[in-house]
Amino acid sequence: MLLMVSALAIPAGCSFEPPLKVPAAPVVKSYTSHRGPKQIKAIAGVGHAGRAQAFAYGAKVEARWWKLYNSNAIDTLVHRAIKNSPTLAASQATLEEAHQNLKSVEGIFFPQVSLGTNAQRQRQSGAGFGGPTRTFSLYTGDLQVSYDPDIFGLNRIVMHSFKAQEDQQRYALQEAYLTLEGNTVTTAIEVASLEARVKTTQSLVRNEQNILKIVRQQYHLGAVTYLDVVNQESQVAATEATLPPLQQSLAAARHALAILLGRIPSQAHIPVLNLNSLNLPPTLPVSLPSALVHQRPDILSAEAQLKAGDAQVGEAVAKMYPLIQITGDIGFENGRIANFFDASSLIWSIAGSLTQTIFDGGTLRANKRAAQAALKAVVADYQSTILNDFAQVANALRAVQNDAQTLRYQQQAYVSAFRAYKLARWEYKAGSVDYTTLLTAQVQYQQSRLAVVTAQAQRYQDTAALFVAMGGGWWPKQYRTIHKDSVVKVSKTQMTRPATTQPTVGK
Repeated sequence: MLLMVSALAIPAGCSFEPPLKVPAAPVVKSYTSHRGPKQIKAIAGVGHAGRAQAFAYGAKVEARWWKLYNSNAIDTLVHRAIKNSPTLAASQATLEEAHQNLKSVEGIFFPQVSLGTNAQRQRQSGAGFGGPTRTFSLYTGDLQVSYDPDIFGLNRIVMHSFKAQEDQQRYALQEAYLTLEGNTVTTAIEVASLEARVKTTQSLVRNEQNILKIVRQQYHLGAVTYLDVVNQESQVAATEATLPPLQQSLAAARHALAILLGRIPSQAHIPVLNLNSLNLPPTLPVSLPSALVHQRPDILSAEAQLKAGDAQVGEAVAKMYPLIQITGDIGFENGRIANFFDASSLIWSIAGSLTQTIFDGGTLRANKRAAQAALKAVVADYQSTILNDFAQVANALRAVQNDAQTLRYQQQAYVSAFRAYKLARWEYKAGSVDYTTLLTAQVQYQQSRLAVVTAQAQRYQDTAALFVAMGGGWWPKQYRTIHKDSVVKVSKTQMTRPATTQPTVGK
């Protein structure tokens, strides 16, 4: 009894939860080893993919960042993905589960009250006590109350753990949104790129078939040998052979996009995606390194895991101290229902219990050390998440910069190859050059034309990757996860391609 009184004398609010120590964010001014890019100059001859871009350091990404592409098709796809994705549905259900688990745990701070009733009819033999046999009824009803005072803060620590788990699921849901949006946009761009590559290859096949007609005419005129005809036929067949793999890749990309939309491929109804109709966002927001840790949902999720691990350490320590419980009940008991509420039928009891583990073979201490070790692992995972995220941003920044240069050089190579091809074709028809010269120019033209299409798509995808690396449109204290009115209209001015005097790939 003295031990119980001493325990109750401890001030309420005592807690063994250790202070949370979140590792500090990296103190750096730049994501990359060298100074980050400031601006990318425009690239002529490649449509909207050659648009100039400026980096806005310290700016935030718009919540619906994919709208910056000014594409009705992409807007529609993202809207449908958000609406129908089973992945989001699962994440939302998991968040609701975590929320209800937290609400359930909050009940431990209140007394638990229950009502019990009992009615029995019993016959007792008199042989056991030398009296007459008796038959009687007994009716009982009572109100039972139990309460666990949070003397050592165990209940509060458990609630903190469940609250951290709810936060973790909330950020996991935000991460699921961001991943879905990013994958939908990049897959849509991949579909548009493959569509353009298929059309370009089909155009190249037609060009080579026209050359084959010229070679055959030259052969009939005796200007070339039959070997030149066979070589050109081989070139046509080789180019045609690249079509099935491209068409297979296109089909696979469309199927992957259908899954992102929450539909089976035969029911996806994917709109036509034209690579040349996309607009490259002119401004690229780049969050400061010190702000990234407060806006990336995966970092915030890892921080919530830190809080949960910290609470679990405190829980393991609190379990090493006494557990106190107070119980009581009040009610009535009588053999006749008519006299059930008489004062003489009143019954009550009150009790207090204190349980302290004296010997457990080291189980509680081992549990404490295990929780501390688990917390160290979570801290290391948190630091690893930050390192990976900073690397992702650095990669995205360099990709935007370097792939723009790649497109610039590929376009220059394409312009030169296009001119060489036109000149070789004209001179071959006039008999000024041999077939080998024409074939070389033809192959270079084909390769450079496809390379420009690939580089165009890559630049659009790099921009999307940077938006995702910045954490998308999720910002601190923004927990709402419902997107509305995702589809926007694009004006004719936005859809107009800039004039150019150079040949444009895909036309």
